[in-house]
Amino acid sequence: MKRLAQILVFLPLLATATFAGPIFVNDPYDKEIERMQQYLNSMVESHMGAPAIANYNYPRTNIQDTTDKIIIEFDLAGVDKKDINLSIDDHNVLNLSGKKEQKVEEKDKDGNFIRQEIFFGSFQKAIQLPENIITDKLQTQYDKGILHITIPKKAVKKPQVKNIPIN
Repeated sequence: MKRLAQILVFLPLLATATFAGPIFVNDPYDKEIERMQQYLNSMVESHMGAPAIANYNYPRTNIQDTTDKIIIEFDLAGVDKKDINLSIDDHNVLNLSGKKEQKVEEKDKDGNFIRQEIFFGSFQKAIQLPENIITDKLQTQYDKGILHITIPKKAVKKPQVKNIPIN
């Protein structure tokens, strides 16, 4: 009986403590922690706009592989044709590099950017192409900020299978 009375007294206390939720106490360091979080967030955001990170995916690229050719398109809006370098090496790696310069009149010496997402600076991109391309017949066209590259492919020679008799 004594054990039952203890359980009946202890059970409501346990339920109250479990379902009452957290107890909020005014922490004097809350404001300081909030300021530190804001500072760290602003530091991360400011470094995400750094040129080394901003051009990680520049220029945007489309690659299409058809039966007889490969078509590559680079989005190079605002880049002068004279500032684009395109090459292909012996290992069929297509290399694109260049720079996108900001016009002097677009920079306002008095104003600060609230947001700057347009990339300016040097860029580089390399694409490994398959072995069956004909590099001598590669064609390029630069129109309205899009560099189109068409590379014809030669037929892939299928390996000959020779059946070997088992004795």
